[in-house]
Amino acid sequence: MWVEGRGRGGSMSSRPRQVRDVRTYGEETRALVLKSAEKLFATRGLHNTSMQDIAAEAQVSRATVFNQFGSKQLVLDAITAQSLRRYRDLLHAALGDDKRSMPERLRTLYQQMGKGIESNRALYREVFAEIRKVSMGLDGEGESPAVRQETFDLLVAMFERGQASGELTRTQTAEVLATAYDSLLSGAVIQWLHDPRKGALPQLLSSLMDVFLKGAASGR
Repeated sequence: MWVEGRGRGGSMSSRPRQVRDVRTYGEETRALVLKSAEKLFATRGLHNTSMQDIAAEAQVSRATVFNQFGSKQLVLDAITAQSLRRYRDLLHAALGDDKRSMPERLRTLYQQMGKGIESNRALYREVFAEIRKVSMGLDGEGESPAVRQETFDLLVAMFERGQASGELTRTQTAEVLATAYDSLLSGAVIQWLHDPRKGALPQLLSSLMDVFLKGAASGR
């Protein structure tokens, strides 16, 4: 199959690009399509990237991309789910880390998230709004809402453990504290992604965590 390649700025190139669609509809193809979509979303922008563009970048047919995902929104959802799974894995690791206090674990989570987002700022500038929509329960399509619920449940479990150990305040429920923690993270990231004057994200989040922990720390 042949499709025309796009030149810089989205104009059509004079040289056709050969696309070989020889892969099976398995995890390898899915991962390739997602990697191609991430690259294009970061460089061209979400709204300037079509399913045909993603297919051409991945060197598969447009039908393959649709067979894998069904729509560009579901491609975006899959990228969102990947990001949320990384957050989920960090939360699992933090819950299992009994050598550090709960405030230290919560601070480290912010720093780890900051480093991950900072390392791929262009992509997150395009997709973080989608992650926030899932966090607020505004989008129920695809796999990301279920992963998002997993991450929030783990975060609540962390605050419950911190309350049980006497390290965190019991004046609010663990769910309220988890919501505040999550909202502070999301709001700070949104501002940072669109304001280059904010400096390094991990340092910004670390400062915000100091403020948060003053309110969340146990008064004992």
